[in-house]
Amino acid sequence: MSSESHVPKFANEIEIVPLTAAFCAVASVLHTDGFEDHWSEDEMIALLDVPGAFGFLAFAPGNDAENQLDIPLGFIQMQTVLDEAEINTIVVAKQARKCGVARKLLSATFDRLRETGIGRVLLEVADDNTSAIALYRHNGFVEIGRRKQYYRRKSGRSVDALVMERDLGLCVLGWDR
Repeated sequence: MSSESHVPKFANEIEIVPLTAAFCAVASVLHTDGFEDHWSEDEMIALLDVPGAFGFLAFAPGNDAENQLDIPLGFIQMQTVLDEAEINTIVVAKQARKCGVARKLLSATFDRLRETGIGRVLLEVADDNTSAIALYRHNGFVEIGRRKQYYRRKSGRSVDALVMERDLGLCVLGWDR
């Protein structure tokens, strides 16, 4: 996959595949787009090796006729335990934001979780990440707690983490579409 600047403008051009070790180098590069403390390829592989872990990669399909490669757009990495799941990370490439990538990743994730009997999804998000918070709220997550000074920025500034959850029983109302 290439990281060229061509990005789809319509959600129907975004494809989702399982995140495997083969895509962890791509995922690591994408992670640098979203986080100061990004994960290496080896860290990504180790996270996927944990029991109950899985993820999805979003990409824009290339075009052989025009000699265009697939373009990675974002990914999500999850951990499940019993009947709960936690979003460890979700990242969308800067040039692909506001194109429906995160929504498609969340939808694929919710579908998989429902298939495996998971009833609740948790996440932590920096309270200054307003775009992510808006995305999560739009997708049925509600704030259930706060962790004071949970994240430390490279500047030395501390930021609280919001703890959010979503009951997957709400999916029947169509909140994930």
